[in-house]
Amino acid sequence: MRLRYSPASPFVRKVVVAAMETGLDGRIERIATDPMKRKDRDGAPNPLGKVPSLETDDGIEIYDSPVIVEYLDHVAGGNRLIPASGRARWDALRRQALADGILENTILVFIETLRKPDRRSENWIAHNRRVIARAIDALEAEAAGLGEAADIGHLTVAIALDFVDQHFPDQDWRATHPTLARWFDRYRTRLSLAATRLEPASAPG
Repeated sequence: MRLRYSPASPFVRKVVVAAMETGLDGRIERIATDPMKRKDRDGAPNPLGKVPSLETDDGIEIYDSPVIVEYLDHVAGGNRLIPASGRARWDALRRQALADGILENTILVFIETLRKPDRRSENWIAHNRRVIARAIDALEAEAAGLGEAADIGHLTVAIALDFVDQHFPDQDWRATHPTLARWFDRYRTRLSLAATRLEPASAPG
């Protein structure tokens, strides 16, 4: 398998974490890709020019991260990252969607801050930061029920909270979300998460 990746992308991190958790990481060749460079973007298998994108052993191109994660779970025999059925399945997928939303809105804020001050929309930044804050509120509400499961919901939530810490060091969400903070500080020590901390980004990846 061949993974097109950017070291600054939290969605790539999610795929790498999934590969580690399923024992498939050693089977994946990594191809550095910069979505901000036209030559990389124009030659990308994903018509959107985004990473991650995975080429399977039989030549199928798969994107983006939720689809790649499902594929890796399938290759690993299933029911590793995505529970097969019932409440656990829907909770895992819902939490992944919520955490993906946190990542997406954080990236939108980051992109906006790259603009020159006279072209920057502080209202747009504030809107997206409010969305992120509401999502963290929702996670706090269910944090007491979060355990140590290595499903894609738990893993993506941890990745999203790490990304918020990286980009919004001024946002002390732990002070008002103590149950979530305790869970996160314990869960983030998991090997796959500890080994995949993102490089500081200077452009969206």
